[in-house]
Amino acid sequence: MKVLVTGSSGQLGSYVCELMMGEHEASGLDIIAPTHNDVKPMSVEGDIRKVTDVRKAVKGVDAVVHCAAQVSVEKSIQDPLTDAQTNVLGTVNVLNECARAGVARFVYISSAAVYGNPRCIPITEEHPTDPMSNYGASKLAGEKFALAYACTTPMQVTVVRPFNFYSKRADPSSPYSGVITKFVARVKDGKPPLIEGDGLQTRDFIHAIDVAEFVRKVMVKDGLSGQVFNCGSGSSTSILDLAKTTVAAAGKEIAPEFGPPRTGDIRHSLAEVTKAWTVVGFAPRISLRDGISELLK
Repeated sequence: MKVLVTGSSGQLGSYVCELMMGEHEASGLDIIAPTHNDVKPMSVEGDIRKVTDVRKAVKGVDAVVHCAAQVSVEKSIQDPLTDAQTNVLGTVNVLNECARAGVARFVYISSAAVYGNPRCIPITEEHPTDPMSNYGASKLAGEKFALAYACTTPMQVTVVRPFNFYSKRADPSSPYSGVITKFVARVKDGKPPLIEGDGLQTRDFIHAIDVAEFVRKVMVKDGLSGQVFNCGSGSSTSILDLAKTTVAAAGKEIAPEFGPPRTGDIRHSLAEVTKAWTVVGFAPRISLRDGISELLK
């Protein structure tokens, strides 16, 4: 099978590329040149917002995994137009060119941000979608377009909603990095983890490699068109416990520091993963402790 991964230079996209290379004829498309050695030879630079770039990339392709996106909540607030142009119009452009080229399978990488502030925990795929940020709104709009193409074209279109994923490929110098990346960077420098708020807020953390494996399983499985799947660990971790785990994994004794809470921060987030486990046959392999230990090396 010929597979195209958009956003192939990104944290998740690069792992998806590497998994696909082992079983399929894989290629990548990204506006940023890849830095990961295995991905470099199979990726081309291109913009998902440009028809010519996408049309060339999808020619002769059987399946597309659409990871490319503007992924920062903060940046989506600062520059909502660019966020929408990438996450909404860019997604529509990719979908349209895939349909024109006769692509058979399309996996859209969404986000748990589409749920907004949960009304109940754990969060099922049927939970109301009520995003609290421009980023969440743009990802939900991309979902709606993707699912519409599942109804109006022969493409098998499936939506995956990852929860808080992390890996060593996240950039610790970026102000938009996730909390695990920030904690690890500070502890490696001998500084205490900085908790925003009281630390009792909870998250569902999953390694990006596990998310990539879930995407691989979804892509090759038949009968999933029009379906939406959570992708998480199914385990809840408080930010305070995360800080303690990071310090312990580093073999240090540092008490975390506390700062003001983030504006609009969701209090609790936890994926209901029964559908992912029963329908797709997926279970994460990398524990949070092992994942953090990898980042600390």
